[in-house]
Amino acid sequence: MKKLSGQCLCGAVRYEVNDNFQYSGFCHCSDCRRFSGSASSAMAGIPSGEFRFTSRLDAVKQYAKTEHTTLAFCGICGSSLYAAKTQRGMIHLRLGTLDEAPSLGPQFHSYVASKAEWDTSLGDGLPQYPAGRA
Repeated sequence: MKKLSGQCLCGAVRYEVNDNFQYSGFCHCSDCRRFSGSASSAMAGIPSGEFRFTSRLDAVKQYAKTEHTTLAFCGICGSSLYAAKTQRGMIHLRLGTLDEAPSLGPQFHSYVASKAEWDTSLGDGLPQYPAGRA
């Protein structure tokens, strides 16, 4: 199986992940907008065991958003890395941190009912879900 590499903005935190994503899409919920600083978060879901840090694990900071979701980011540059969905054993990896494109591209838009009023990016023809999809 092909492995993909990725990193934070400053390059301190690096990781590799199997190119075996189960789903991929854009999340428009207010939490993802805040964590990404954008209109949506481009993410892909993969089982936690298929992801591993290859450098500077000490620089990774975590924020327990809820009982079942932990956000990970670089403590040096602040780059958003992923949301761990602990109850499901999944990681929602931020696609913008990958060094190359995964084989599975975005398939949907989720939480479009709570998208930012100024967001006009939904004209790409992908399925849209008012609430969660992934």
